[in-house]
Amino acid sequence: MANWIALASSIAAAIGLLFTGYQVLLLNRQARHDRRVVLDGVAVSWRPAEAPSRREREDGKSKWVYEIVLVNPGRLPIDDVRIRWRFPCEVIRVRHDGITDSPTDTLTLLSPVIIGGGERTWRRHLLIDYAQKRQLVNIYAEVTFNDIDGHERKNRWPRAMRKPA
Repeated sequence: MANWIALASSIAAAIGLLFTGYQVLLLNRQARHDRRVVLDGVAVSWRPAEAPSRREREDGKSKWVYEIVLVNPGRLPIDDVRIRWRFPCEVIRVRHDGITDSPTDTLTLLSPVIIGGGERTWRRHLLIDYAQKRQLVNIYAEVTFNDIDGHERKNRWPRAMRKPA
């Protein structure tokens, strides 16, 4: 009789260990998924805070003011943040002191660290050919950053390529 009780206890303990092991496996899988979602969720968005309604200069360009926001949805900080903001046409950045940069189709924005749950906002004044305004729906950004483990990550926004307008 004691042998049966010992055998039943051993089987119950083994089942308990298997169940516990399965639960740990599920928790680890969920933690990996949550981490991936948080890192893939580091996002860049932009909006024209001021958009012209007509050509403003003789060369056909108009002044646009864009607000660009980077969001880190995770609990941990990211660092060495670099945003490559790509335009379908050439733009000219107008700096706060009125100095203009050379025409380019790419602007780079930098931040040393974005805290967990934090965001960073930039405001850029740009001269853009007013005739190209319909092409501005094809703007995209690539954000490159280092996660807490020091691994470099890159996200693209919007994720899908748009068909040419």
